[in-house]
Amino acid sequence: MLNHLPHMKTCAAVLGQLFHRHAQACEARLEERDMTVITATLMRLSERQLNRIGMSRRTLALDVDDLATRADRERQICREVLEIVKCGESRRAIADD
Repeated sequence: MLNHLPHMKTCAAVLGQLFHRHAQACEARLEERDMTVITATLMRLSERQLNRIGMSRRTLALDVDDLATRADRERQICREVLEIVKCGESRRAIADD
């Protein structure tokens, strides 16, 4: 019975990898779908309206991609700032003790 234990660990590892890959693939599909929906929604606006928000119908796909890239960058910066603040608070708590 114990002879099957290594195989169970291997199975668990493989299943974990498959789940992780599946989750990444799902996230990629959702992101692509969302970007398509956002672009289609913005296509309903007139050129004048798009210009008000710094976009153009000719470059709309690129503009939406740039917008998503900036949002990702801002989220990353926010996470880093929060981590710095969290570490600073931990250090202050240790110093106060």
